[in-house]
Amino acid sequence: MRRVWLYIIVILLVLLVVPAPVAAQGPASVVIAAGEQHHGHVVTFDQPIVIFGSVDGDVTSWAGSITIYGVVHGDVVSYTGTIKLAPGATVTGNVLSIAGGVIVDARAELHGTVIGKEPLAGSMIAAALIGTLSGQTTARRWLPPGIGGMIGALATTFLCVALTLIWPRRTAGIGRTLRAAPLRSALVGMLSTALAILVLPFVVGLLTLSLAGLMLLLPLIVLLQIPYAIGLTGVARAIAATWPPAWALKPPLAVAFGALVILVPLVFLSVFAPQVALIVGYTIASWGLGAALISRGGALPIWRDNWQTE
Repeated sequence: MRRVWLYIIVILLVLLVVPAPVAAQGPASVVIAAGEQHHGHVVTFDQPIVIFGSVDGDVTSWAGSITIYGVVHGDVVSYTGTIKLAPGATVTGNVLSIAGGVIVDARAELHGTVIGKEPLAGSMIAAALIGTLSGQTTARRWLPPGIGGMIGALATTFLCVALTLIWPRRTAGIGRTLRAAPLRSALVGMLSTALAILVLPFVVGLLTLSLAGLMLLLPLIVLLQIPYAIGLTGVARAIAATWPPAWALKPPLAVAFGALVILVPLVFLSVFAPQVALIVGYTIASWGLGAALISRGGALPIWRDNWQTE
């Protein structure tokens, strides 16, 4: 039962620390201009959608807001964003928002039904937090600069501790492998990350072609973070293993301190250069990921090749 709760905690922490694209401004809006007639669906992940013209299909966004000034011959869906039907807007289908709420002007024409008119409690705070972590200036008024990074660092630290409690021997094996074969681990990890970067745009492009695929996009992004979380945990264990015996701590606490050694400088760096902090963080995690891959998740004693002592 204890392990089940640990798995649940890991999933929640991964959801919290999933990085959004870092940008000085929010994502650019997808706009259907006045007089334009779009045939087919309009689908985005976090980009806002503004419809001035006509859309012959559904308008869907996972996390972006949707504003309709023109005509939509289909459904309008935003899972966590706000939907607004402005004066003169026409929607022949249904309107659905799970968390962001729906605003329908009295002069708008809606043939279907509205689902989720009132936003869920706490959705505005959650949206502000997501915007802060992604570097969007429109949401930074909710939290001072650097607070988002601190929240992410604490969540990542707890995630590393949870992974250590779930897989104590495997994460220890990754740390030993990292110390025994640092160059090999770095090479394998960076190549794996480069391959993921090359393949991911094609996968995302295919998923966003349909509504069903769009619903799978967020779980895919979450799952992609787990190997890097495991890699970062391995790096934290490797750091803790280098401390003098007098400083020896139990694995969970040692991992927490090891993770903070990595994350605290990144938090300070993220205040001035969030893109650089993100790249450095993933580079370090890729190093641990490489150690996990060459040791098959810490199961193979790679460290015996050239590392005989703890």
